[in-house]
This record gives sequence, structure tokens and C-alpha cells, in this order.
Amino acid sequence: MSPSELKNLISQSYKSIGATKADYLYLISDFRTLGTHAENFESKDAFFNAFVEPLLELGKTVVIPAYSYTSSGTFDVRNTPTHLGALSAWFLKQKEVERSEHPLFSEAALGPNADIVLNVDKELYGKNCVYERLMKKGAHILHIGRPVSLGVTFVHMIEDHCKAPYRFTKTFDTKVYKDGKLLGSGYNAYVRRNDVPGHDFITEFTRAAARMHKAGFIKEVGNPDELTNFSCYDLKTAADFLTQLYREDPNIFIEKPFPL
Repeated sequence: MSPSELKNLISQSYKSIGATKADYLYLISDFRTLGTHAENFESKDAFFNAFVEPLLELGKTVVIPAYSYTSSGTFDVRNTPTHLGALSAWFLKQKEVERSEHPLFSEAALGPNADIVLNVDKELYGKNCVYERLMKKGAHILHIGRPVSLGVTFVHMIEDHCKAPYRFTKTFDTKVYKDGKLLGSGYNAYVRRNDVPGHDFITEFTRAAARMHKAGFIKEVGNPDELTNFSCYDLKTAADFLTQLYREDPNIFIEKPFPL
């Protein structure tokens, strides 16, 4: 697919799934298939710009995960690399990018209100977390090449708020720095338990995703099986829906049922 054809596909997809209606987009991506078109662009920068720039030109604020999983030692907001994909790495190199301070699970943002990710609490899913802020702003989740069935990180916020017994809050002593200044340590995360024989509590999202699709609030084009999908839905709608799913079945988000 030529650059012009891909750009047209991206633009039309964003419009048809309603991504252009929200002021904030939380972008989740997988470029195993769509990334094969990168070789047709003059540079990697031009390729990733094809996905992000149309949203920025409309005045949207784009947020993506930039997790580094720095569980010890030091985390530098400006310089510690992400351990996710190529898009996250590219995103962090952009001139106007902002990045949250959580040493394990930082979020990065571009756009007019990129500061929405700054000055987060040490509690990953507390009342002032990035997801809570985005929900208040009517943010939408935008999947690019990643099927909803492969899972979404914010499901752990649901587990945290519902006090899922197969996870627990762990505090990390990682020291967080920004522009040479120590911001502190003691940030926490809601992590899987490893003390129950026969259970690893791996997240399994297929059943939840099927219920989300059946409920009708996911707008989607492309083929998720081929990793060419563009999917979009309102974050708060999804969070409320998944909370209700958990209340109906506390094992809905894990592979192996755990007696509760």
C-alpha cells in the first residue's frame, strides 16, 4: 500500500469509527501487519506521523502507554526508554511530548492538553490517575492493529477498584527523576499474586471483549484476525461495563478460575 493510500485509509477509518469526535484519544497499537507498509515511506518518522498527525491536526490530545517497568534503581522521566513498541519509542522522541512520572507504567501525551499526564499520584489507579482524568474528559480508546480481545491495560484499574483478590498493591522503591530533580519514590502498582500454587493469574480478555462487541459500543473497521483493525470506544463506557462484568463474574479477566 502506498503512503497516500495508507493515509487515506487511516483518515477514513478514524472518521467512520468516531475517533475524531473525542478530544482525547488513548492509542493502543500493534504494527505487526500495518507496519509492513512502513518500507514504502521515506522514513519511520513519516510512517508513524501518518497515524498520529491527523489527530493532532484536528486539535486532539493523543495519549499512549510508554511503560518502562522500572521496578528498581532509577527512572528518568525524560530519558528512560520505553519497553513497549516502536510507536511508543518514536512518540517519546517528539519535541512537545509529555510523560507521566510513574516508574513502571508511565503514559506519554502529545497535543494541546498533553499536560493531562503530569503530576500523577504515586497510587497507579488512584482518584488522580491518568485514566480517571481521561474519563472525565470523555476520552476514547483507539486500537490500531490490535484486537480488543488481546486486552487493555486499564482492565487492571477495574480489578484494583473492585479489589480483585488475585492481585495486590505493591510499592516500589524506584527513585524518579525529572530534569535532574528527584521527584520521589514509593510509587505503587496492582500486580499479580505469585503465592497460589497452580495459579499465575494471567489476564485473559477474550470473553470480556466478546461481551463488549455484543453490547454494541465498539466501532470497528478492518480485520482483527489479520491485525488490520481500527477500533474505537468511549473509555468511561467501557470501564463501567467491565466493572459490571467483574461484579457478575470475578473470574472474567483471568485464564484459570480462582475460587473466591
